[in-house]
Amino acid sequence: MKDQQQATTAVAAAVPTPGGAEPQTIPQPAPDARTAGVTLLTVAALSLAAWWLLIDPRWAVPDVYGNPANAVIFWTLFAVVCLAFNLELKGFDRLRQPLRGLMFAAVAIAAGIAVTALLALAWGPVDPSFAPERAGGAGYFTGAVFVLFVFVTNVPAATVFEHRPWNTLGLGQPWRGIAEIAVSTVASLVLYAVFALPALASWSEVGHPLLSADELIGFFYSIVVSVIVTGNLTDNWPWNVVRGRGSWFLWTALGNVVLGAGLYFVLSGVTRLLLGAEARAAIGSDGLSLFPAQLGVCWVFWMIFWANCAGNWPRQFTPAGNRTLRVGVTLLLAVATFTLYYRVLAPHVLHEPALAPGIAGNALGFMDLAIVWLLLFVIGGESWPLNRKNRKNRKNRKNRKNRMNRTNRTP
Repeated sequence: MKDQQQATTAVAAAVPTPGGAEPQTIPQPAPDARTAGVTLLTVAALSLAAWWLLIDPRWAVPDVYGNPANAVIFWTLFAVVCLAFNLELKGFDRLRQPLRGLMFAAVAIAAGIAVTALLALAWGPVDPSFAPERAGGAGYFTGAVFVLFVFVTNVPAATVFEHRPWNTLGLGQPWRGIAEIAVSTVASLVLYAVFALPALASWSEVGHPLLSADELIGFFYSIVVSVIVTGNLTDNWPWNVVRGRGSWFLWTALGNVVLGAGLYFVLSGVTRLLLGAEARAAIGSDGLSLFPAQLGVCWVFWMIFWANCAGNWPRQFTPAGNRTLRVGVTLLLAVATFTLYYRVLAPHVLHEPALAPGIAGNALGFMDLAIVWLLLFVIGGESWPLNRKNRKNRKNRKNRKNRMNRTNRTP
């Protein structure tokens, strides 16, 4: 149960209660600034080391910078979502740390590499849209965009909806997670076929896509941001005010689409201000439509960090005050990260090519890599060995509770 709670907490800090009741808050550890800081430094070190060794266009051993590397990162993130959120670490929970974290990381990374290779080498000859020979690695990109739609359908199913309706039907793990993955995959395939393939496939020149590639990534990632903002920072408010299970599901789903659309325009305006006039002119209007996702991925990193490493602070004020501060603080951190990445890290530390005067890189690469390492370390590895004391305290509380139950048991 502890592992299931921690896996869910990565995206949702509160379990919504349909019917308008207050959400059942998952117990959070007291925020420890020292542990949170060390965790942040550890994730940064792992991300930089992996980047310099495997992705960096100047220093890396393999030549995979850009879409090939991003595809592996996206599919690894897909594996993490399925294993941690849908399957709730089923199978891994039998292992002790640090073996559990190492096995979880190995399986997730191997799955990301395997799916990327299968799409490029096995499916690419069937459909040239996925072929690795496409200019700029477009074939890898075409396959990896599917993961974006998985985030839209799968993350809410596993966290905001708390595995309903599968848990109410009596399904246990792993069947509950398998059913969830299957249904969300079908929904993702429908969205992918309607929105992504007409814009990205090799035959798209003769088609009429509803959205350009940059627009669809910016728009749908904004929906993902909405899901995590409301499910994590605002305790599923305002969706939890609706009464009735069916109405609550519908209101939550449609509400996140509407809020995501609003966030797309808000984040677009913020990023245009941060980029400046010279960079905006060089990037162009279509390229700028991608930047809500670029700022969004920075925000997602901090929201996941905030829930798992900062105790989703604050909790001591009014509900409205807590939610406002969480949104404001994490958004400010995201803005600072966005600016630091594009103007300092990408051009001078990560050696990424220039995008515009004073601007370099693609945050959907490095920041997603950082999110992968954050989830691997905090969820799969339970922040081992940093949280040994917390795990020992939880074990002691559990043992005391078991002793009390045995003492109070009626003969």
